Amino acid sequence: MNKIEPELGDLLGATSASMRQVGGDHYKNLAIQPMEYSMHNKLNAAQHTAIKYITRYNAKGTPLEDLAKAKHCIDLLVQYELETTNVD
Repeated sequence: MNKIEPELGDLLGATSASMRQVGGDHYKNLAIQPMEYSMHNKLNAAQHTAIKYITRYNAKGTPLEDLAKAKHCIDLLVQYELETTNVD
């Protein structure tokens, strides 16, 4: 029988998905993780991604890059709104 490594066991659901994070700990210690917030509020992908980057911008060592990524998501949302609301 194959022994499952602890990390693989976590990936397979041995612990609650909201209680673990793959690749870092920049979300684990928050009061509410961006994914939980986004799912509860039925946000679209661009909204979620902007919130994710803003939430973590000072925790991963690339603050300006993460803020630029968040801005890009917001710019995409603005473009989408302009394109879909100005239809003649």
